[in-house]
Amino acid sequence: MSQEIIVGLLGIITGSLSGLLGIGGGILLAPLLIICMPWLNGIALPMVTITGLTVAQSFFGSVSALFHHSKYQQRDRNLIYRFGVPMGVASLAVSLFTFHLSDQVILITFSVLAISSVVITTLGPEFWRKWLGEIRLDSVVLPIIGLLLGFTCGIVGQGGGFIYLPVMIALFGCLPKLAIATAPVIGIISSFSLFFGRAASDTLDWTLCGYLVAGIFVGAKLGSYLYFRLNEKMLARCVNIFVLLSSIKIMSMAIG
Repeated sequence: MSQEIIVGLLGIITGSLSGLLGIGGGILLAPLLIICMPWLNGIALPMVTITGLTVAQSFFGSVSALFHHSKYQQRDRNLIYRFGVPMGVASLAVSLFTFHLSDQVILITFSVLAISSVVITTLGPEFWRKWLGEIRLDSVVLPIIGLLLGFTCGIVGQGGGFIYLPVMIALFGCLPKLAIATAPVIGIISSFSLFFGRAASDTLDWTLCGYLVAGIFVGAKLGSYLYFRLNEKMLARCVNIFVLLSSIKIMSMAIG
């Protein structure tokens, strides 16, 4: 099987998460590329190509999710301006230096973010409300957390949906549907600078990106179909499963 077809199929899989959960899905694409590509066609893609594809996944996955969720205007402007914009600024600043980081640093950062997302999701909103109190959406805490997440997500070349979605639901107390409807806008803001930087530095494989983007939009259609037919409890469970599976993959990559 050619690498173009494999990338397109993985685009469908990760794109379905974009339509279902409103996030880019790049966090799942990286381990899938590392594991599946050598197994299916005997060729291991260079890390620079993989991270470039995950940046494209984060950006176009968020764009496709926004397109499929556009008819439901349940987004929160406080989250977008006070949380998403600081994330984008921090990602832009860090993207200027990511080419000097080693693969090990990137994988370790992946692992820390993944473990954090699992902990945040598993403990749940009630635990965090008990220990941190209610975090208002007009609080100064939002831009601080946004800057921190933007910095770390910029290191690994991700929009950060796998971490900022649990943060919005568990720490900020947002309802899952509101968080998922808002997530694509934040994903576009946080991943645009990364994608632009990769495109400007000519470190993207445009052929593979084309197959990936085609798969993303097909998968997002399927994911959005499921989104409008699931209740909020089921959506929250989907988020938990997504984060857990991604974490296992990333931790195994870092340890191995």
